[in-house]
Amino acid sequence: MSLERSRLRLVFQLLVLIGVAAGLWFAFPFAARFVEAAALNLRRFWWIVLLLGLGAWLIWTSSKRNPE
Repeated sequence: MSLERSRLRLVFQLLVLIGVAAGLWFAFPFAARFVEAAALNLRRFWWIVLLLGLGAWLIWTSSKRNPE
């Protein structure tokens, strides 16, 4: 019974998330155009995202304490 309940909760959370995203999309058309343009620019500048991810990973791994 708990598996069924957890699946129902997951479906409800996804529906709420989709509803909130759709509501914001229609409430703020300027932001929607900005996000759409940013997604198109990411297609051309994917390497910047890759470099930012690499930098974040390097900072994260170098800041960990070595237990040895």
